[in-house]
Amino acid sequence: MSSEDVKKILERLKKYTDEITSSKEKALQALIDAGLVKTNGEPTDLYKN
Repeated sequence: MSSEDVKKILERLKKYTDEITSSKEKALQALIDAGLVKTNGEPTDLYKN
């Protein structure tokens, strides 16, 4: 992987991070999509203590 590839990936990650953290609703939806939390905000079974 070239340094140019790394730079492009980092730019895409920053853009995605800025987008999903722009509102509480978008952040929650990102966590739901990733399977980390349920729609009510509680952790999924895999992530409960």
